[in-house]
Amino acid sequence: MEFAHRSNEEQVAALQALAEKAIRAWDIDAPRLELIKYRENAVFGVRAGAGSRAVMRVHRPRYRSDDHIRCEAAWMQALDTAGIHTPQVLRSKEGDVLTVAAVDGVPEPRQCDVMRWVDGQPPGTLEGGVSDTEESVRQLYRSVGALAARMHQHGASWNKPAGFVRPSWNVETLVGDTPTFGRFWELGSLTPEQRRILLAAQDRVRRRLLQLPGADVLIHGDLVPDNLLVDGSTVRVIDFDDCGWSWVSFEMVTSLFPLQISGGLDAGRDGYLDGYRSVRAFPDDELEYFPDLMMARGLSYLGWPVGRPEIESVRSLTPFVAAMMTEAAEQYLG
Repeated sequence: MEFAHRSNEEQVAALQALAEKAIRAWDIDAPRLELIKYRENAVFGVRAGAGSRAVMRVHRPRYRSDDHIRCEAAWMQALDTAGIHTPQVLRSKEGDVLTVAAVDGVPEPRQCDVMRWVDGQPPGTLEGGVSDTEESVRQLYRSVGALAARMHQHGASWNKPAGFVRPSWNVETLVGDTPTFGRFWELGSLTPEQRRILLAAQDRVRRRLLQLPGADVLIHGDLVPDNLLVDGSTVRVIDFDDCGWSWVSFEMVTSLFPLQISGGLDAGRDGYLDGYRSVRAFPDDELEYFPDLMMARGLSYLGWPVGRPEIESVRSLTPFVAAMMTEAAEQYLG
């Protein structure tokens, strides 16, 4: 908690010092590090003396195990080999895909990994959605749906390495008593009326999703605009930190969720389904649960700041997300 109460600048400086120590585990000549993003993990751009570029993730503590990270890298490598282009994971001098480093300014050791740089620009953000014409949104999400389908198809047929382990996104981890991202009802900024409405929505979501079988498909889990890099006509996917087992429809609602903010939800959904079905069948019985999964995703996001009090950028957004989710919950319950 002491680290969480430091300023954002102090946290970033401490994490950069840790990253600069960790990068020595890789054979990179004269690396220079610069912060790209500090949200779930601290992500630094790495420029080598020879001009090549890479990305280092300093993982948040206790979110993923070492085995989780190694299995994430294994699936990424297998996808890339199959022609579904993902960032290339760089192995350390020891031959591992991660190292663990510690410095005095950070209260616990952190897992760190390095990937080769991927060119492209994200079409939007999780917080702001995608600001574009309806037809452009439809075309973008047609590409995203097809990409998701190819990944799901690969995950279903892939001969996974022994001991393959990744987290699950299901009723318990999304809207259970101890959700993965955090207990939204513990947000101090919620009013009693907001808390009552949101808890009523959580109760209904639980009852609904308990009727939905499955949650056993290997998905990316975070196909939000931030994690899509558009380079001309090519859409590449990055950040497999949340890949794991879930429903096919959960991949879709996670990808579409930001469009509730910017608009274009219907166009995005139509495009996503068109793209997905161009590759493999979409389980139509899951579409009945689209509103329930969308609410589950939103409630999980609302709990995110509870488990991450150190992330300054989230604090100002929390009242907005709470108001948006309360309005959505009223509609859902109505």
